[in-house]
Amino acid sequence: MKNTRKKINKGLIVLNKGERFAVISLLSVIAILLAFSVFRPAIRLSKKDWTAFHNLDSLIAIQEKALKEEQALAEEKRKTALAATQKPPIQPEKTKSGNKAKSKSQPAEYEKKTNPIEVKEIPILDLNAADSLALVALPQIGDVMASRIQRYRNRLGGFVSMEQLYEIKGMDTMRFKTIKPHIILTTNEIVKLDVNRDEFKTLLRHPYLDYDQVKAIVNHRDRKGFIKDWSQLKGIVGDVNPLLEQYVRF
Repeated sequence: MKNTRKKINKGLIVLNKGERFAVISLLSVIAILLAFSVFRPAIRLSKKDWTAFHNLDSLIAIQEKALKEEQALAEEKRKTALAATQKPPIQPEKTKSGNKAKSKSQPAEYEKKTNPIEVKEIPILDLNAADSLALVALPQIGDVMASRIQRYRNRLGGFVSMEQLYEIKGMDTMRFKTIKPHIILTTNEIVKLDVNRDEFKTLLRHPYLDYDQVKAIVNHRDRKGFIKDWSQLKGIVGDVNPLLEQYVRF
């Protein structure tokens, strides 16, 4: 004992054979435990534990499947509702001859879209016979222009030339060229002025005579007698529209 203490005091631990065996056994156990903790095999579960894990996975899978089915059903309902609000056009049935026939249940809007645009036929009108209601059938002739044409025709006593339409307010070259193919002109019923007998206001109403010209005509026939012909009339009234010749009689 004294020797052991001396060795400890000197910094050395001296163990006997039994103590050395005990220390080596303890170190071996510690090494085995360390090796097991580092290189331990996968944990083996009992059959009961594996069953529990399998049931949990199955439950999760069932829930996921139910969720997918619910989403698919909602999507199908949405598509059905959308299709109900968008009705496709009814296709026409085919007749025995192979031509397509209109379905009885086709809406009017569908027929309007499929039918070609009907072109309204423009009539041919006599410019001296048609009234304002008939004249509006001409292209680019509205109610106002039709009324102007009729009023001016009445003042003239009838048109003797289609170009007289240019004398009407609002008539331009484009409009005239548009309606010209659809009008004709008959001049056998032109109302003429009797320069020797018509009253002052009747003569003044004509567009081709102004106040001074009518006064000259009336003064001449009152003082010198009747006017005999066109050349004499021209000498009385002076510069005048040459078409006036077709509106006077002597």
